[in-house]
Amino acid sequence: MNKKAMEGLKKEEEIKNEIYDVKKSIRHLEIELDYEDSRKGNNYKYIRSIEERIDEKYQQLDNLHETNKVSKS
Repeated sequence: MNKKAMEGLKKEEEIKNEIYDVKKSIRHLEIELDYEDSRKGNNYKYIRSIEERIDEKYQQLDNLHETNKVSKS
């Protein structure tokens, strides 16, 4: 394989690993959110901050998927 092809494969692998890490982070945040909801506490600011972090992670995931689509083209 030529150098350019190897660099492309390496970049694609890095993006896949980052997507996996972001998905794992989202899963952990959603578990934490479910736990906080089940406690029936009045910690609304903390719950909202978790929801905002989840939204940011989903946005990051969307951007990574877009980057991965472009790099495969």
